[in-house]
Amino acid sequence: MARLLIKYGKEGPLSYLSHLELTRSIERSFRRAGINVRMSSGFNPRPKFSYGPALPVGIGSCAEYMLVDLEDEIPENELLNRISCVLPKGLAIYIAKYIEKKVSLVNLVQSASYRVSAEVNAAEDDIIKAIGLVKSQKCLQVTHKGKQKWVETSKAILDLSLRCRNGNTVEFYLLLSLGSQDSIRPEAVFALLAEKLPEKTSSRLLEISRLEQFVNQGEPLMNILDFMKV
Repeated sequence: MARLLIKYGKEGPLSYLSHLELTRSIERSFRRAGINVRMSSGFNPRPKFSYGPALPVGIGSCAEYMLVDLEDEIPENELLNRISCVLPKGLAIYIAKYIEKKVSLVNLVQSASYRVSAEVNAAEDDIIKAIGLVKSQKCLQVTHKGKQKWVETSKAILDLSLRCRNGNTVEFYLLLSLGSQDSIRPEAVFALLAEKLPEKTSSRLLEISRLEQFVNQGEPLMNILDFMKV
């Protein structure tokens, strides 16, 4: 059996696929490419794919990861070429490396970085002040699918900064906790930030993209590829 670590990404309309729809699309692509994936045992055998933390619908990424158990070891470059030819537009595989470690990607990832683009009709000083107000709170209340929870700010938001601005289009960098009680979604952070802007300020979220996933939360950050030493 050959275990393969794959780094892939999704963009454009495919950002709106659910995690289940995305995984089905990937698995179909392997079948089209004629790559034999090892099956699980039991009454309902399934191809042995495992994925990292799921992305919310509507968020793109250039740093998703999955593990695949293959029946036969195919040269990495050949495998990349065969898969790339059959992937739908908007879905791309960047790196494929064989590994020996047995890990769970969902349990491995502790933080992730994001680029958030938004339209904000406010002065730069007011945006920076709003960032400071969010970060200065001890706890934050977030709502997801109608449910509310409190997170400890310093554990949930590891970094929140203004990266660049072009007119009213603003780009933020976020480093957020994943896979813990204090995890928080990037769209939730932007909503909290918008609440701290001056009254009557208009703001609109334009795009969110995941930039990388890390196995730790502190400096220096280590991404999954470095952890696997591939």
